[in-house]
Amino acid sequence: MHRVRTQLWVGVLLVACAAIGLFAFQAVAADWGWVYEGMAEEDKVVIGIRTGPSFMTQSSGTTTAGPTLNFHGMYSINKWFRTGMMLEWENHSFNGPRTDSLDTVTLLPAMLEFRPGHFGTIIPYASTGIGVNINDSNVSDSFAWRLAGGLDYALTNWFPNGPPGLLLNTEVAWKRNRVDRVDVSTLNWLFGVRLAF
Repeated sequence: MHRVRTQLWVGVLLVACAAIGLFAFQAVAADWGWVYEGMAEEDKVVIGIRTGPSFMTQSSGTTTAGPTLNFHGMYSINKWFRTGMMLEWENHSFNGPRTDSLDTVTLLPAMLEFRPGHFGTIIPYASTGIGVNINDSNVSDSFAWRLAGGLDYALTNWFPNGPPGLLLNTEVAWKRNRVDRVDVSTLNWLFGVRLAF
């Protein structure tokens, strides 16, 4: 009961912080040069590769952050949204009677990305997706749900209707990976490149 109450308060706190942050952002965004316009560029395809550290969100006896490798492809359905799919691998080591590790391959065939505007050539976005976590033999497979926010930095002429775009990318993502009472959900911090064509 205590754990449920704590989780409820954490949820309320996160929603309150998000609301306050949204109001504060709207108040100062114009001064920062924020341009509110869809940045998905309709009918363009985007492919990307990223890597970075992955951290368990629960105390599961992990030793250190594990590596993550991420591949994704997206299609801009209109100027606000992209849809696509993602393939991701990560590895985590555990302390125990013997050294053990968990390899997870995540396939997300249903991804959606929202791109509301930009600060010059810096483009923030939010994304979500669902799919399956394919864990190694020690842990059963599970439903995957991923929430992420990130930034693209355009390296080539992108605005307003420039040539194919090469972008540096960084993203923070939470991914659900819960099997029965075992929670091996992760928080990933990714760095990489994207190409829009």
